[in-house]
Amino acid sequence: MYTARLQENIGKILHGRYTLVAAIGQGASGDVYLAQDLSLGRKVAIKLLHSSLAGDTFFLKRFQSEAKSAASLNHPNIMRVFDWGESESTPYLVLEYLAGGSLREYLNTGVLLSESQAASLMLQVAQGLSYAHGRGYVHRDIKPANLLFDDEARIRIADFGLARALSEAAWTEPVGTLMGTARYASPEQALAKESDRSSDVYSLGLVIHEALLGYLPFTGDTTVSVLMARIHGDVEVPSDTGTLKPIIEACLRLSSDERISSTDLVAQLEKLVRVLDPPMPIAVTGPSPMVTDENGDLTEVGEIPLFTNGSVPRAPVGETSSKVTETDISPVAPVLPDLLTASGMQNREVRAARPTAPRQHRTRLAPVRKRRLWIAIVVLILAALITALSLAGVPSKAYSAIFTTRVPLVVGDTLTNAESIISSAHLKVGGISYAYSPSVKKGLVSSESPKNGTKLSRGKSVGLVISKGPAPVAIPSVIGLSESVAQNKLKLIGLVTVLQQSYSETAPVGQVISASPSSGTVNVGTKITLTVSKGPAPRQVPNLVGESSANAVAQLKALELVPSETQAYSDTVPAGNVISQAQSAGSMVNRGSTVAFVVSKGPQMVVVPNVVGDTLQQAEAALNQADLTVGTVYTYFGSSTVVATSPRGGSTVRAGSSVAIVTG
Repeated sequence: MYTARLQENIGKILHGRYTLVAAIGQGASGDVYLAQDLSLGRKVAIKLLHSSLAGDTFFLKRFQSEAKSAASLNHPNIMRVFDWGESESTPYLVLEYLAGGSLREYLNTGVLLSESQAASLMLQVAQGLSYAHGRGYVHRDIKPANLLFDDEARIRIADFGLARALSEAAWTEPVGTLMGTARYASPEQALAKESDRSSDVYSLGLVIHEALLGYLPFTGDTTVSVLMARIHGDVEVPSDTGTLKPIIEACLRLSSDERISSTDLVAQLEKLVRVLDPPMPIAVTGPSPMVTDENGDLTEVGEIPLFTNGSVPRAPVGETSSKVTETDISPVAPVLPDLLTASGMQNREVRAARPTAPRQHRTRLAPVRKRRLWIAIVVLILAALITALSLAGVPSKAYSAIFTTRVPLVVGDTLTNAESIISSAHLKVGGISYAYSPSVKKGLVSSESPKNGTKLSRGKSVGLVISKGPAPVAIPSVIGLSESVAQNKLKLIGLVTVLQQSYSETAPVGQVISASPSSGTVNVGTKITLTVSKGPAPRQVPNLVGESSANAVAQLKALELVPSETQAYSDTVPAGNVISQAQSAGSMVNRGSTVAFVVSKGPQMVVVPNVVGDTLQQAEAALNQADLTVGTVYTYFGSSTVVATSPRGGSTVRAGSSVAIVTG
């Protein structure tokens, strides 16, 4: 019983670090627990995979590789993988704990997303996919249960890498099980072909269709009918999806090479969300509690595997709506006897195509033998389907893909990865050539022939062109251009600028004086050193004091400075020579600056006034007014009347001189 197993694990400490606190989820691959990281003191989510995987060395190797790769993904819309390991031979993942629950849980409440909410959510998921696709990762299992909210309703993509590891495991799931969920599988997944980046885009289109309308675009009572409806053509998206209609249609093209890429999807959605009204916050529900079913097991509503080996309730008789919940889709297994009988195959062949022993007692096969048996059984099932379809009058176009394959997208991959991907698509690498590419890094595949999505017979060759990086470019002339124009001109052809500055007597400030190298052909990314003018060099003011006026003017003009002369009397500096200057000698000024200086007019001369006959007091006042002073006063007979002066009145003397007075 699941209940006992889940309860037994509560309180366990994994790797001496992670304490399992509560069961919060259960899926096809394992159970999810809320745990406490004792080292960092934070909540984490622990995914304990099924113990039946523990003995599969091939799976464990792939699991470790995929976990390491997933841990390297660092994007705000991808759930973080913190750690991984094994506890009592059971592999586990340590994941970021997201308290907002899944989109599946939110949609199960019956609330649909508004147009702006759906656009915002789709943009977040597309940004995460574009980031991962750009690094060579494909999710393979995009569905509402793998889109989780944090407590602020930001979306995260969960389980990156796990789908691939499980699909290659030799574990005891029913033979023929395909990872993923039937409701969200792309046409190529429905045909058991290799998933690629476009498969994730298709699944995302289905998720948003359901989130907007409450149902998926395919009807059917069984998994087979749902899948068969999906491989016949493009999806016609209802106009109820509003402005998202053309975007969802671009995601749901039948041909993978005609679907919009995740990068272009991000660009289209970014344009759309700018014109839509801001979305109302999504009221996240939090993780669903585990409930006990009629058998006493803890269960949680979630996605069903693409092919399952259990009894699943069918849709009500006569039901034609495509609003089918995860528990409505009937398994493919009950349909197979009718198909095989219709093709003329015997019951013993049917029995050979199914495991007869109870699941828990089946012998584990080595990974290679298991995969070979899987392939043989899939071929058997597909042959039966083809025969049944032919008898029903279905044209061969619907199942011709069984004998052909599509060229996978390998542009942007390394040659080693491209060879592996092409081989997985049952094709081989043909001619390899090398060419310059302006957009693809050196050493990566820049093009393939035939192009991706082209149908080829299995075993055919695909030619690859490996990028030599961008072609060399000619250095343009930039001397005489402004700094910004020159930089943009070089940047447009992939060159890197290094700036330095220098004074120039001829080039204005900010103009390019020289470039190094300045001509020739160089590789993209080469550094070009630009010397940019700082304008003319500053001038050092000369010492002008004591120089003649003419000499001072000549010195300043030689330095391209502007002289400014004023005059003043001086008793010490000869007339015509510089007494002082405004800017001190040795100071630095810009070219064209004005330098002021004062030139001597010599001493100031005044005329001695005639004060004879004046009283002494009157004479003193007159001399002071003439900028003279009273010197010695000689008095005779006690009179105060001035009878003579020295120098005499009318004489010319220096200003400030003293005049002797005689009274009598």
